[in-house]
Amino acid sequence: MVVDEREEFREMELWEHLSELRTRLMRSVFYILLGLSAAWIIYPWLFKIFMNPIQPVMDRIGAKFVLPHFTSGFMLQLQVSLVSGLVIAIPLITFELWGFISPGLTRNERKACSLVFPTSVFFFFGGVACGYLLMRTTVEYFAQYIPKDMQLLQDPVAYLTFMVKMVVAFGVCFQLPVILMLLAWIGLVNSTVLRQQWRMAVVGCFVVAAIATPGGDPLTMVIMASPLAVLYGASIFLVQIVERARERREKSDTDIAYSA
Repeated sequence: MVVDEREEFREMELWEHLSELRTRLMRSVFYILLGLSAAWIIYPWLFKIFMNPIQPVMDRIGAKFVLPHFTSGFMLQLQVSLVSGLVIAIPLITFELWGFISPGLTRNERKACSLVFPTSVFFFFGGVACGYLLMRTTVEYFAQYIPKDMQLLQDPVAYLTFMVKMVVAFGVCFQLPVILMLLAWIGLVNSTVLRQQWRMAVVGCFVVAAIATPGGDPLTMVIMASPLAVLYGASIFLVQIVERARERREKSDTDIAYSA
């Protein structure tokens, strides 16, 4: 009888978690739709921001944007609005994710994640900004291979797809410090090993950049690998901070155990 009551309790708890997950997913979808709607309204301004890296190059070489189909204009506005809406909604979606997983964490785990979540969002947007700022250099690099007797007719949808891939790749790769901080918190890596293996880490940065770059060209790979190598160096300092916090946590747990 006791076993049946426990199983019934666990089943009710599971359904409560599923219900909460559904609610938070619906909220996340609502945030994305809200962001998309806001981006749709300010589309002309967003379009200028997205096209800013390539427009000077287009003007210099006498190129122009060409839409291959009469529906392409609508699809372009939809894609720009969707990408912008997702960016707007990321902090709110992160908040919903934190609200779902935090009740199941211990006090120390909540303390670690409360640092990881905002840091992860910060580095992601930092990577996106870095990728956006480097788009001009990437466009200039590829444009130099256009023969002088040819005119570029650029599909803006293809350009937007390339740009999104590049900035998202930067945003994901910029999670390196967060990953190393997490590994340090659970004791899988330490700052001493990171300093000793810096040569292998630099090689790894170039390998990751070669895989992640949308163009697959050497310049874009170097452009992405360089900030990754700098981030690796900064991660050593962040890991040292995590190690000190971890030592204080272990010392506190030991003191509590002795006092008990």
